[in-house]
Amino acid sequence: MDRSSLANLSALVRLLDEDAEVRRDAAATIDPRPLPARFALRQAMLGDEDADVRAAAAQKLGEVRSRRFASAFVEALEDPMPSVRDRAYRALARLESPDVLPHAARAIRKEPVWWVRRSAVRAAAAAGGKDALPLLVASLADPFWRVRHAAVQALVVLGEDDSDVRDAVAHAAANDPTGTVSSAAHYLGAAWSGAAATPAATASLPVLLSEGLADEDPAVVTARLEKVDPAAVPAAALVAWLGDPHAALRALARRRLRERNDPDAFLLALRWLDEPRVPHAAAEVRAVLDRLGSREDLPLAQRVLAADPTSPGALAWAAEVLAVRGSAEDLERVRGLAKSGPPALRAAAVTGLLRDQRSLPIVLGALDDPDEDVRAAALAGWEHRPGSPRILAAWAEALLASAPRAVAARERRAVAEAAALLGDDPLLARAVADADPATRAIALAARAASGDLPPAEGVRALADEDPWIRAAVQDPVAALSAVVSDPDPGVRRQAMMLVFRHHEALAPDDVRAAALASALAPDPFLRARAADLLAPADDPLHPEALRALLRLSQDRTPMVRAAAASALEGVVDLEDRLLGLLDPSKPEPDEAVRTSAYTWLLRDGDDRALARLVAALSPGAEGALVKAHLEALTLVLPDEAFAKQPSLVQHRPASPPAAEPPRKRAPAATRPEGVPLRPLGTTGLFVSPLVVSGAHGLVASSFADARDAGVNAFFWEPRYHELTRFLRSRRAGRDRLVLVAGTYHSGPDALRADVERTLARLRIDWIDVFLLFWVRSPDRLADDDYDALARLRDEGKLRAFGFSTHDRAVAVGALQKRPWPVVMTRHSAAHPGAETQLLPEALARGTGILTFTATSYGRLLRPAAGDGPEAQLPTAPDCYRYSLTQPGVSATLTAPRSHRELVENLTVLARPTLPEDALPALRAHGERIRAETRRFDALVRRAPGGPRDRLRALLEEDTTRPDEALPPEPKM
Repeated sequence: MDRSSLANLSALVRLLDEDAEVRRDAAATIDPRPLPARFALRQAMLGDEDADVRAAAAQKLGEVRSRRFASAFVEALEDPMPSVRDRAYRALARLESPDVLPHAARAIRKEPVWWVRRSAVRAAAAAGGKDALPLLVASLADPFWRVRHAAVQALVVLGEDDSDVRDAVAHAAANDPTGTVSSAAHYLGAAWSGAAATPAATASLPVLLSEGLADEDPAVVTARLEKVDPAAVPAAALVAWLGDPHAALRALARRRLRERNDPDAFLLALRWLDEPRVPHAAAEVRAVLDRLGSREDLPLAQRVLAADPTSPGALAWAAEVLAVRGSAEDLERVRGLAKSGPPALRAAAVTGLLRDQRSLPIVLGALDDPDEDVRAAALAGWEHRPGSPRILAAWAEALLASAPRAVAARERRAVAEAAALLGDDPLLARAVADADPATRAIALAARAASGDLPPAEGVRALADEDPWIRAAVQDPVAALSAVVSDPDPGVRRQAMMLVFRHHEALAPDDVRAAALASALAPDPFLRARAADLLAPADDPLHPEALRALLRLSQDRTPMVRAAAASALEGVVDLEDRLLGLLDPSKPEPDEAVRTSAYTWLLRDGDDRALARLVAALSPGAEGALVKAHLEALTLVLPDEAFAKQPSLVQHRPASPPAAEPPRKRAPAATRPEGVPLRPLGTTGLFVSPLVVSGAHGLVASSFADARDAGVNAFFWEPRYHELTRFLRSRRAGRDRLVLVAGTYHSGPDALRADVERTLARLRIDWIDVFLLFWVRSPDRLADDDYDALARLRDEGKLRAFGFSTHDRAVAVGALQKRPWPVVMTRHSAAHPGAETQLLPEALARGTGILTFTATSYGRLLRPAAGDGPEAQLPTAPDCYRYSLTQPGVSATLTAPRSHRELVENLTVLARPTLPEDALPALRAHGERIRAETRRFDALVRRAPGGPRDRLRALLEEDTTRPDEALPPEPKM
């Protein structure tokens, strides 16, 4: 077996390790090309308890692009973790599998995580093309602009030469009450015709919130909401803030709603449960509802039911409450909704009735509902396995009755499980031929256990490529072979357990042969169980078994050593057998066996053991390897042993010489000599031209490489775990670093708390630059906040402070009012406005400028509309140099997504500016990108239909003026 095969076999075994970190590493490093590796990755993706392992396995398995595993990726779309769902959609997009279409259609309505919805849109477009048209058009109304962007990108391509696509978009726009689709259609029409789209005028909505709670900056709103009388804040505003991107504002809104304890406000909040696509909102509502007591939630649930519910989310919550504490009349009403009405309400009612055993007939009847979502809601009850045998049998009978409607793989598996429970041979025989391997495995296992599996069919199953199928029909006799030869580590483990449980009924020679082979397996689990099987029983221990146990007693894995030691302890005549192995007249050739035999013979350390040790160490008695082992054993002998056997002294290893002090590591060979540091305004700080951000999860060693290359400035937030590891390490050289951190909060107390948290988290004494992040209004830069930061600087906890903003006018106004030491602002060839407004002002006042988004989120690296194939595109380093060339710019942020990107970006350090003659071409390219971006922002990104508009639509039947109490739409 070559080295790569051995490495892959080791990775397959590590996928079964108890340590999730080991499994994650195995999933990320395994070579997925061999078929056994793909099956192992499928098992990890669908069965591992750790979400990161499942995601890594999905990522790696998706690289193979094997249609054979399309059904496994479809199953992974139901994973509770969004990272797994996202990778499953990406894999299905690569496969262009049409199986993804119904799941993507459901995702655009119900998936709560926007980036998973975006992957679903892309997967549907790749797999379905024009068949995905209804789904893509529906995605134009998504509350999040990045999802709408994915749909627009797909429709631009599909509608280029297809009038049907254009007609479908036009029809949807004409019937769009929100303006979201019609705005996107305007943009698409321009893209298809090659004309420049003119942004449509949008009317500003009135906002009638008092006490400044309509401020653009959510940190300001949060600080003011803390001070205002809760009764003065409209309930609709609190409900709207449950969907705000600002975590502190959401938490405060949730607390205020709970303090008000107003049933009408709770009813409004329940509406968010019908819009899972707005981030955070539904989860925040559930957090509010979970804190309600029985005196509060029961009346609220009864109000939902009494109002002739139209909201599936509210009904599902109310039904769960009423199923536990409701009256007979309440329950009867819920049961009626479960049997009639729209499918969404039927599914919601069934979800609640799962908690009421008296409603079991209604739930079981839902298994035969014509709607798949209703059946899925009922099926959850079976998957949680009802307790009593009587109820379990009732479920199984209902599942068998629903078999004709079982379409999804999940349903077919449930039917196969029910057929196995009740012994329904015709259904099991049909399930054996199912396209889903898990369904086939269930049926095969049931037929094999009952003895109804024809021998020829069993032989075929044992030879199947799929380990699930082989495992399903495994029996003790077949396991004797599988434990040695099966390519899947999981099947080998299962086979070993079968052999172990039934070894007394198997031929002893066959069991011993399987155990001896397993003693050499790479899987420590197999080696440990092999030691158990080789343990002596009534019969004398076989010589090969003794040798194997001696080797295993020195295994690198503790559980294997323990199992082997336990077996050897049970050998009655162990000493005689060990002496026989060491007999000079017929010496044991295996040095590993000899060293282990000596270890066991000498373990008591008595006079006999010492005499044997002296004899073994005599000249020519043993080879070099065994002798070295024996000499090492002398290190654990007490001083009395050397008094009894003075000759042992000469064999005792001497203490190693004192280690030389570690040499200071030389700078990396790639480090540019004399990387110039730039002054950060008049702060007294000097920074490298690049500030490296931890936003995209570079590993700690990459940050260390950046440090060695000449970077001295790093941008940190609490979620940057790898950057945290680096900054805490000695390699970082804290005294020579410039750390840029900050806060999303407002108010002196909140600012001080965030500074203290950062110092504690990073185990440091000061922060070099502390910024107010994402400033969106002048009120965020209040005098109280400036003074609080200045006090923290005077206390030595900050060396400099400032703010970060996209809004140049806000920044200029703040500099004209107070001497802010540092400003971080957006700047690129596509956003050059700072060059005429902000940068001269900052330079004149000695304010240090940090810039970000130098590549305009990667847009500058791609062709602009109208660019020909011969167009020369800038590189990322060119974009960074463009910003660094501007007077007043001290440094620019880079957030590489990989080590390769980091290495490319670090080339900026050697040459941080562009020559003057290179600037016009980059500015012209940036102007084209900016024009395109403006059209997109106006017609797609900032079009109607965002979180506030979604809530207005949810509330409009209950509120006469739904917009009057809502805060402004957050910019995303």
